[in-house]
Formats: sequence, structure tokens, C-alpha cells
Amino acid sequence: MNHRFNKNILITITLCLTHPCYADIDTVPSVISDNSIDEFRARAQNPLSPHYSIPLNYVYHDAGNGSVSIGSIQPIIPISLGSWNVINQLSLNFIGTSGGVHGIAELPEPYFGSGATGLGDTTFTSLFSPVSSDNFSWGFGPTFVFPSDTLFTSIEDRRSRQLGSGKFSIGPSAMMVKQSELWTLGLNVKQIWSVLGNDSRHSVSQMELKPFVNYNLANGWYLASDMNMVANWNNSQPWTVPIGGGVGKVFDIGNQKVNTRVESYYNAVKPNQAPDWSAGMTVQLLIP
Repeated sequence: MNHRFNKNILITITLCLTHPCYADIDTVPSVISDNSIDEFRARAQNPLSPHYSIPLNYVYHDAGNGSVSIGSIQPIIPISLGSWNVINQLSLNFIGTSGGVHGIAELPEPYFGSGATGLGDTTFTSLFSPVSSDNFSWGFGPTFVFPSDTLFTSIEDRRSRQLGSGKFSIGPSAMMVKQSELWTLGLNVKQIWSVLGNDSRHSVSQMELKPFVNYNLANGWYLASDMNMVANWNNSQPWTVPIGGGVGKVFDIGNQKVNTRVESYYNAVKPNQAPDWSAGMTVQLLIP
């Protein structure tokens, strides 16, 4: 199952690299003074930066009762509205799981069975952020979760749709980011509730609390900690709290700027069937 999922990740990355942008990049105001590595690094560390980018993310979660692999394509598409920017992010999640693993944001109601691989729920977030020339930015807006899960296994599994919540969910999202030459400090909070969907599936009430810290080093290197805390309010043990971090670097491939990072986290607080640890890698294409 893992080999099949890895092949799916390679296919989706190829599709992403050929994916066209649907908005006019000239309509987005530039807050970057030049095209240096440091400027692109600052842009990569600020999710509210009004510039196009395509993050490709892979995370492996290991639990005593199984594992979950998630490959995500998360294009960021900004739109200028005068003195405001709208920062849109779409997240397509391709999931492989052995079943029954709790405490993961993309699987609020986990799959129970012998294993499944396929497309999970799709998330779309729009953050309205005022244009600012200083080093502090903030934004707020809605988050939508669509029940797009499709399994790449048996016909019976396709009918069960267990790689997602089976619900359409919506809720508020907010973010703030403070940057200096050496540091990027930020906080992202979102809460979703299910409003429509299969009546036989459990309702969704889940919060994500994500503080993130970056410390910049020389030559495009930086240290990072992006602790995605999850609270599933329908679980008797709602909280999953990771501790850890990693290292990243922004560099050139020809004329293309690329941000890469690797991270690992230990779950200090978790439900009984949640992962003990997770490790991930991100490759982000930064578009000039």
C-alpha cells in the first residue's frame, strides 16, 4: 500500500508543476524590494505574503496501531482588492492509512479497516489581509472543507468514503505574522463545524491551533517549528499537541527560487490511538 501511495504522490507532484495559475500576477502588489534569497525566504515564511507559490508537502505519522501518509498540494493564489489582499489557499490531500489512527487534522473521523489510499477531503481558505508596508500582517476569513474523498482500492471501499469526514464543513480562520531580519513569529487559528453531509457519519467540530517560529541563518538557511495542534471536540481526548521542529533552506534552481524544509515532531499530548511521532518534508516553488 505504501509503494502505491508513493507513486500517487509522484503523479500529483507532476500534475502540480504543470498546473496553470488562473489569476493575473500583475494585479498583485509587490512588497518585496528585490529578488534576493533573503527576500524570498521572508516571503516563504509568511503565509500572508501576497505572492504566488506552490507548496508540496509530505507527512508521515507513526502510531502503535498503524500509520498515515499524507501528500498535499497547496497552491497559494493571492488577489488584490485595492487596500486589501485576499490570500487563497487550496489544499488537496492524498492519504494512505492502515486505519484507525486518531489525532490528525485531515482525518477527524479516521478510517477503520485493513487500509485505504486515495484523495481525502479538500480544504479551501480565504484570508482577507490589509496591505501593509511594515513587518506585521494579519488576516481573517472563512475555511471550507469539501467531502471530496475517493478511495483507490475496492468497489466496497469507494462506497464507504472513509478517507474523509463525509461532511461539508465551514468555519472561521485567522492569522497574524510578525517578521524581523532574524525572526518570523506567527499564529494561525481555525475552527470548523459540519453543516451538511451523510447523516450516518459523525458530526465534525475541530479546531487547529498552529503557532510557528522561524529563525534565520546565513545563506538562505533557517530553523523552523510549526506545531499544528489539533482539538477534535467530539473526542473524549480532544487534544493532539506536537513538540519539535526542523531546518529549511531557500535556494536557486536556474531562475526558480525553491524553499525546502524537513521537520520531525513528537506528540507530547494525544488521544490513545494518535501517532507517537511524525516527520515531514516540504518543497515550495516561489514564483517571482
